[in-house]
Amino acid sequence: MKEKNKIKVGVIGASGFTGEVLIDLLFNHSQVETIALSSRQLEGRNVTDVFKHLSIKSDMKFTSPEDDIFNECHAVFLCTPHGNSMNISKNFLKKKIKVIDLSADFRLKEAEVWNKWYDTQHSNPELLSESVYGLPELYKEDIRVANLVAVPGCYPTVSLISILPSLNLEQKIKSITIDAKSGMSGAGRSSVDNHLEKEMLNNFRLYGEKGHRHYPEIKQVVDSLSEENIDLTFTVQLLPIMKGIYSTTYINFEGTLRSDMVKIYQDYYNTLKNITVVDKPPDLLDVVGTNDCKLFLQTTTTDNQILVTACIDNLLKGAAGQALECFNLMFNFEQSTGLN
Repeated sequence: MKEKNKIKVGVIGASGFTGEVLIDLLFNHSQVETIALSSRQLEGRNVTDVFKHLSIKSDMKFTSPEDDIFNECHAVFLCTPHGNSMNISKNFLKKKIKVIDLSADFRLKEAEVWNKWYDTQHSNPELLSESVYGLPELYKEDIRVANLVAVPGCYPTVSLISILPSLNLEQKIKSITIDAKSGMSGAGRSSVDNHLEKEMLNNFRLYGEKGHRHYPEIKQVVDSLSEENIDLTFTVQLLPIMKGIYSTTYINFEGTLRSDMVKIYQDYYNTLKNITVVDKPPDLLDVVGTNDCKLFLQTTTTDNQILVTACIDNLLKGAAGQALECFNLMFNFEQSTGLN
Protein backbone atom coordinates (compact mmCIF):
# COMPACT_ATOMS: atom_id res chain seq x y z
CA MET A 1 0.00 0.00 0.00
CA LYS A 2 1.32 3.43 -0.93
CA GLU A 3 2.08 5.76 1.95
CA LYS A 4 -0.66 8.19 0.88
CA ASN A 5 -3.27 5.43 1.19
CA LYS A 6 -2.30 4.38 4.68
CA ILE A 7 -4.46 5.16 7.70
CA LYS A 8 -3.04 8.14 9.56
CA VAL A 9 -3.05 7.60 13.33
CA GLY A 10 -1.91 9.37 16.45
CA VAL A 11 -1.44 8.31 20.05
CA ILE A 12 -2.24 10.68 22.90
CA GLY A 13 -0.64 9.71 26.20
CA ALA A 14 2.09 7.60 24.62
CA SER A 15 4.64 7.54 27.43
CA GLY A 16 3.18 4.77 29.61
CA PHE A 17 3.65 1.00 29.35
CA THR A 18 0.58 0.60 27.13
CA GLY A 19 1.56 3.53 24.93
CA GLU A 20 5.02 2.08 24.47
CA VAL A 21 3.63 -1.28 23.31
CA LEU A 22 1.09 0.43 21.07
CA ILE A 23 3.80 2.56 19.40
CA ASP A 24 5.75 -0.58 18.55
CA LEU A 25 2.66 -2.23 17.05
CA LEU A 26 1.63 0.81 15.00
CA PHE A 27 5.06 1.47 13.54
CA ASN A 28 5.19 -2.14 12.38
CA HIS A 29 1.62 -2.23 11.00
CA SER A 30 1.66 -2.42 7.20
CA GLN A 31 -1.49 -0.32 6.77
CA VAL A 32 -0.67 2.48 9.24
CA GLU A 33 1.16 5.78 9.04
CA THR A 34 1.81 7.01 12.56
CA ILE A 35 1.94 10.80 12.32
CA ALA A 36 1.81 11.99 15.94
CA LEU A 37 2.67 10.86 19.46
CA SER A 38 1.98 12.98 22.50
CA SER A 39 3.39 13.11 26.02
CA ARG A 40 3.56 16.17 28.22
CA GLN A 41 6.53 14.74 30.12
CA LEU A 42 8.46 13.75 26.98
CA GLU A 43 7.49 16.61 24.66
CA GLY A 44 10.34 17.40 22.26
CA ARG A 45 12.20 14.14 22.78
CA ASN A 46 12.73 11.62 19.99
CA VAL A 47 10.68 8.45 20.40
CA THR A 48 13.64 6.19 19.63
CA ASP A 49 15.76 7.94 22.26
CA VAL A 50 13.12 7.24 24.89
CA PHE A 51 12.22 3.69 23.82
CA LYS A 52 15.60 2.53 22.57
CA HIS A 53 14.71 -1.15 22.53
CA LEU A 54 11.77 -0.81 20.13
CA SER A 55 12.19 -2.24 16.64
CA ILE A 56 11.34 1.01 14.86
CA LYS A 57 13.19 3.59 12.81
CA SER A 58 11.85 7.09 13.17
CA ASP A 59 12.93 10.64 13.91
CA MET A 60 9.49 11.48 15.29
CA LYS A 61 9.38 13.53 18.46
CA PHE A 62 6.78 13.51 21.20
CA THR A 63 4.49 16.50 20.93
CA SER A 64 1.78 18.21 22.95
CA PRO A 65 -1.66 16.53 23.03
CA GLU A 66 -3.09 19.88 21.84
CA ASP A 67 -0.98 19.83 18.67
CA ASP A 68 -3.11 20.44 15.55
CA ILE A 69 -1.44 17.50 13.83
CA PHE A 70 -3.87 15.17 15.60
CA ASN A 71 -6.67 16.75 13.55
CA GLU A 72 -5.06 15.25 10.44
CA CYS A 73 -5.54 11.70 11.76
CA HIS A 74 -8.11 9.18 10.61
CA ALA A 75 -7.99 7.62 14.08
CA VAL A 76 -6.55 8.51 17.46
CA PHE A 77 -5.67 6.14 20.27
CA LEU A 78 -6.15 7.61 23.73
CA CYS A 79 -3.84 6.14 26.39
CA THR A 80 -4.61 8.87 28.88
CA PRO A 81 -5.39 8.51 32.60
CA HIS A 82 -9.03 7.92 33.50
CA GLY A 83 -11.03 11.15 33.32
CA ASN A 84 -9.13 12.70 30.40
CA SER A 85 -10.54 10.98 27.31
CA MET A 86 -14.08 12.11 28.12
CA ASN A 87 -12.96 15.73 27.71
CA ILE A 88 -11.22 15.43 24.33
CA SER A 89 -13.06 12.68 22.45
CA LYS A 90 -16.02 14.79 21.32
CA ASN A 91 -13.82 17.21 19.36
CA PHE A 92 -12.27 14.34 17.41
CA LEU A 93 -15.62 12.72 16.75
CA LYS A 94 -17.03 16.01 15.41
CA LYS A 95 -14.19 16.01 12.89
CA LYS A 96 -15.01 12.44 11.80
CA ILE A 97 -11.87 11.10 13.46
CA LYS A 98 -12.39 7.67 14.97
CA VAL A 99 -11.46 7.32 18.65
CA ILE A 100 -10.07 4.19 20.30
CA ASP A 101 -9.96 4.87 24.02
CA LEU A 102 -7.83 2.67 26.24
CA SER A 103 -8.95 4.38 29.45
CA ALA A 104 -12.12 3.54 31.37
CA ASP A 105 -14.01 6.68 30.38
CA PHE A 106 -16.48 5.05 27.99
CA ARG A 107 -16.61 1.43 29.16
CA LEU A 108 -19.63 1.77 31.43
CA LYS A 109 -23.02 2.60 29.96
CA GLU A 110 -24.51 4.35 32.99
CA ALA A 111 -23.00 7.64 34.09
CA GLU A 112 -24.10 7.08 37.69
CA VAL A 113 -22.18 3.82 37.83
CA TRP A 114 -19.09 5.47 36.34
CA ASN A 115 -19.33 8.38 38.80
CA LYS A 116 -19.53 5.97 41.74
CA TRP A 117 -16.56 3.79 40.78
CA TYR A 118 -14.28 6.58 39.53
CA ASP A 119 -15.29 9.12 42.15
CA THR A 120 -15.89 11.98 39.73
CA GLN A 121 -18.61 13.27 37.41
CA HIS A 122 -18.56 12.13 33.80
CA SER A 123 -18.26 15.24 31.62
CA ASN A 124 -19.79 13.73 28.46
CA PRO A 125 -22.34 11.11 29.54
CA GLU A 126 -24.18 11.37 26.21
CA LEU A 127 -21.23 9.62 24.56
CA LEU A 128 -21.63 6.54 26.77
CA SER A 129 -24.50 5.27 24.63
CA GLU A 130 -22.51 5.93 21.45
CA SER A 131 -19.41 4.03 22.53
CA VAL A 132 -18.93 0.37 21.67
CA TYR A 133 -17.25 -1.95 24.16
CA GLY A 134 -14.16 -3.16 22.34
CA LEU A 135 -14.29 -6.89 23.05
CA PRO A 136 -14.08 -8.47 19.57
CA GLU A 137 -15.02 -11.91 20.91
CA LEU A 138 -18.50 -10.52 21.62
CA TYR A 139 -19.02 -7.22 19.78
CA LYS A 140 -17.06 -7.71 16.56
CA GLU A 141 -19.77 -6.46 14.19
CA ASP A 142 -20.56 -3.43 16.37
CA ILE A 143 -16.88 -2.50 16.44
CA ARG A 144 -16.73 -2.54 12.64
CA VAL A 145 -19.17 0.37 12.39
CA ALA A 146 -18.16 2.24 15.55
CA ASN A 147 -16.69 5.73 15.73
CA LEU A 148 -15.87 5.49 19.44
CA VAL A 149 -14.54 2.26 20.93
CA ALA A 150 -13.87 1.72 24.62
CA VAL A 151 -11.13 -0.88 24.92
CA PRO A 152 -11.88 -3.21 27.88
CA GLY A 153 -9.67 -3.31 30.93
CA CYS A 154 -7.11 -6.08 31.22
CA TYR A 155 -8.95 -7.99 33.95
CA PRO A 156 -12.35 -7.83 32.22
CA THR A 157 -10.74 -9.08 29.01
CA VAL A 158 -9.38 -12.29 30.48
CA SER A 159 -12.42 -12.71 32.74
CA LEU A 160 -15.00 -12.36 29.99
CA ILE A 161 -13.11 -14.62 27.60
CA SER A 162 -13.20 -17.19 30.40
CA ILE A 163 -16.97 -17.06 30.84
CA LEU A 164 -18.54 -16.09 27.47
CA PRO A 165 -19.04 -19.66 26.22
CA SER A 166 -20.72 -20.61 29.50
CA LEU A 167 -23.01 -17.59 29.33
CA ASN A 168 -24.01 -18.73 25.84
CA LEU A 169 -25.49 -22.00 27.16
CA GLU A 170 -29.16 -22.59 27.92
CA GLN A 171 -28.23 -24.04 31.30
CA LYS A 172 -28.47 -21.30 33.89
CA ILE A 173 -25.48 -20.07 35.86
CA LYS A 174 -25.89 -19.55 39.58
CA SER A 175 -22.62 -17.85 40.45
CA ILE A 176 -19.22 -16.87 39.06
CA THR A 177 -16.09 -16.35 41.14
CA ILE A 178 -13.09 -14.78 39.40
CA ASP A 179 -9.71 -14.75 41.13
CA ALA A 180 -7.12 -12.91 39.00
CA LYS A 181 -3.46 -12.04 39.45
CA SER A 182 -1.54 -9.42 37.50
CA GLY A 183 2.00 -8.29 36.94
CA MET A 184 3.15 -4.86 38.14
CA SER A 185 2.88 -3.12 34.77
CA GLY A 186 -0.90 -3.11 35.26
CA ALA A 187 -0.38 -0.46 37.94
CA GLY A 188 1.19 1.89 35.41
CA ARG A 189 4.69 3.18 34.75
CA SER A 190 4.58 5.86 37.46
CA SER A 191 3.70 3.29 40.14
CA VAL A 192 6.50 0.95 39.05
CA ASP A 193 8.98 3.83 38.89
CA ASN A 194 7.94 4.88 42.40
CA HIS A 195 9.43 1.83 44.11
CA LEU A 196 6.62 -0.68 43.43
CA GLU A 197 9.13 -3.10 41.89
CA LYS A 198 11.22 -3.01 45.06
CA GLU A 199 8.13 -3.42 47.26
CA MET A 200 7.02 -6.49 45.33
CA LEU A 201 10.36 -8.33 45.29
CA ASN A 202 9.62 -11.79 46.74
CA ASN A 203 6.20 -10.45 47.68
CA PHE A 204 2.54 -11.06 46.81
CA ARG A 205 -0.49 -9.03 47.81
CA LEU A 206 -4.22 -8.53 47.48
CA TYR A 207 -5.40 -5.12 46.37
CA GLY A 208 -8.71 -3.45 45.53
CA GLU A 209 -10.12 -5.17 48.60
CA LYS A 210 -12.99 -2.66 48.82
CA GLY A 211 -13.97 -3.32 45.24
CA HIS A 212 -11.97 -3.13 42.01
CA ARG A 213 -13.04 -0.72 39.27
CA HIS A 214 -13.08 -3.52 36.72
CA TYR A 215 -15.89 -5.28 38.58
CA PRO A 216 -18.71 -3.15 37.07
CA GLU A 217 -17.27 -3.75 33.58
CA ILE A 218 -17.54 -7.50 33.98
CA LYS A 219 -20.91 -7.28 35.71
CA GLN A 220 -22.30 -5.06 32.95
CA VAL A 221 -21.55 -7.65 30.27
CA VAL A 222 -22.68 -10.59 32.40
CA ASP A 223 -26.00 -8.88 33.10
CA SER A 224 -26.51 -8.05 29.42
CA LEU A 225 -26.12 -11.72 28.46
CA SER A 226 -28.19 -13.31 31.21
CA GLU A 227 -31.89 -13.09 31.97
CA GLU A 228 -31.19 -14.16 35.54
CA ASN A 229 -29.18 -12.33 38.19
CA ILE A 230 -25.82 -14.09 38.48
CA ASP A 231 -23.88 -13.69 41.70
CA LEU A 232 -20.45 -12.36 40.70
CA THR A 233 -17.36 -12.26 42.92
CA PHE A 234 -14.14 -10.67 41.67
CA THR A 235 -10.80 -10.47 43.50
CA VAL A 236 -7.36 -9.38 42.29
CA GLN A 237 -3.80 -9.77 43.50
CA LEU A 238 -0.45 -8.32 42.45
CA LEU A 239 2.35 -10.64 41.39
CA PRO A 240 6.11 -9.91 41.72
CA ILE A 241 6.51 -10.03 37.93
CA MET A 242 6.29 -7.28 35.32
CA LYS A 243 3.76 -8.55 32.75
CA GLY A 244 0.86 -10.97 32.44
CA ILE A 245 -2.46 -11.87 34.02
CA TYR A 246 -3.35 -15.32 35.33
CA SER A 247 -6.95 -15.95 36.32
CA THR A 248 -8.92 -18.82 37.78
CA THR A 249 -12.68 -18.65 37.36
CA TYR A 250 -15.21 -20.88 39.11
CA ILE A 251 -18.54 -21.13 37.29
CA ASN A 252 -21.40 -22.74 39.21
CA PHE A 253 -24.41 -23.91 37.19
CA GLU A 254 -27.90 -24.71 38.37
CA GLY A 255 -28.17 -28.49 38.33
CA THR A 256 -25.62 -31.05 37.18
CA LEU A 257 -23.58 -30.13 34.10
CA ARG A 258 -25.14 -31.51 30.93
CA SER A 259 -22.55 -30.45 28.36
CA ASP A 260 -19.03 -31.29 27.26
CA MET A 261 -17.59 -27.97 28.35
CA VAL A 262 -14.22 -28.41 26.66
CA LYS A 263 -15.96 -28.88 23.31
CA ILE A 264 -18.29 -25.95 24.05
CA TYR A 265 -15.29 -23.66 24.54
CA GLN A 266 -13.40 -25.07 21.56
CA ASP A 267 -16.38 -24.53 19.27
CA TYR A 268 -17.00 -21.01 20.58
CA TYR A 269 -13.44 -19.90 19.83
CA ASN A 270 -12.66 -22.13 16.84
CA THR A 271 -12.41 -19.22 14.38
CA LEU A 272 -10.00 -17.22 16.56
CA LYS A 273 -6.38 -18.23 16.21
CA ASN A 274 -5.23 -16.24 19.24
CA ILE A 275 -7.62 -17.89 21.72
CA THR A 276 -6.96 -21.56 22.30
CA VAL A 277 -8.24 -24.21 24.67
CA VAL A 278 -5.23 -26.22 25.84
CA ASP A 279 -5.04 -29.66 27.42
CA LYS A 280 -2.95 -28.70 30.45
CA PRO A 281 -2.78 -25.60 32.66
CA PRO A 282 -0.91 -22.90 30.71
CA ASP A 283 2.19 -21.11 31.89
CA LEU A 284 2.05 -17.33 31.93
CA LEU A 285 5.21 -17.28 29.80
CA ASP A 286 3.20 -19.01 27.06
CA VAL A 287 1.40 -15.74 26.35
CA VAL A 288 3.68 -12.91 27.52
CA GLY A 289 4.79 -10.96 24.46
CA THR A 290 1.82 -12.19 22.40
CA ASN A 291 -1.79 -11.21 21.76
CA ASP A 292 -2.90 -14.71 22.70
CA CYS A 293 -5.17 -16.07 25.41
CA LYS A 294 -4.87 -19.66 26.58
CA LEU A 295 -7.71 -21.43 28.40
CA PHE A 296 -7.74 -24.65 30.39
CA LEU A 297 -10.97 -26.23 31.64
CA GLN A 298 -11.52 -28.77 34.37
CA THR A 299 -14.34 -30.05 36.50
CA THR A 300 -14.09 -29.90 40.29
CA THR A 301 -15.38 -31.99 43.18
CA THR A 302 -18.60 -29.99 42.92
CA ASP A 303 -20.95 -31.60 40.39
CA ASN A 304 -22.26 -28.36 38.93
CA GLN A 305 -18.97 -26.46 38.73
CA ILE A 306 -16.21 -25.90 36.20
CA LEU A 307 -12.89 -24.18 36.72
CA VAL A 308 -11.48 -22.10 33.86
CA THR A 309 -7.81 -21.12 34.00
CA ALA A 310 -6.79 -18.36 31.60
CA CYS A 311 -3.81 -16.13 30.95
CA ILE A 312 -2.96 -13.14 28.76
CA ASP A 313 -0.32 -10.45 28.41
CA ASN A 314 -1.98 -7.48 30.14
CA LEU A 315 -0.27 -4.95 27.87
CA LEU A 316 -1.12 -6.77 24.61
CA LYS A 317 -4.37 -8.73 24.64
CA GLY A 318 -5.31 -6.79 27.77
CA ALA A 319 -4.65 -3.36 26.23
CA ALA A 320 -2.62 -2.34 23.14
CA GLY A 321 -3.09 -5.58 21.20
CA GLN A 322 -6.85 -5.53 21.70
CA ALA A 323 -6.94 -1.85 20.76
CA LEU A 324 -5.23 -2.74 17.49
CA GLU A 325 -7.74 -5.53 16.88
CA CYS A 326 -10.50 -2.93 17.22
CA PHE A 327 -8.68 -0.54 14.90
CA ASN A 328 -8.34 -3.27 12.29
CA LEU A 329 -12.04 -4.05 12.43
CA MET A 330 -12.99 -0.35 12.24
CA PHE A 331 -10.95 0.07 9.05
CA ASN A 332 -11.88 -3.25 7.46
CA PHE A 333 -8.53 -4.96 7.89
CA GLU A 334 -8.04 -8.54 9.01
CA GLN A 335 -8.50 -8.52 12.80
CA SER A 336 -5.02 -9.86 13.51
CA THR A 337 -3.13 -7.53 11.13
CA GLY A 338 0.05 -6.31 12.77
CA LEU A 339 -0.24 -8.72 15.68
CA ASN A 340 1.44 -11.89 14.40
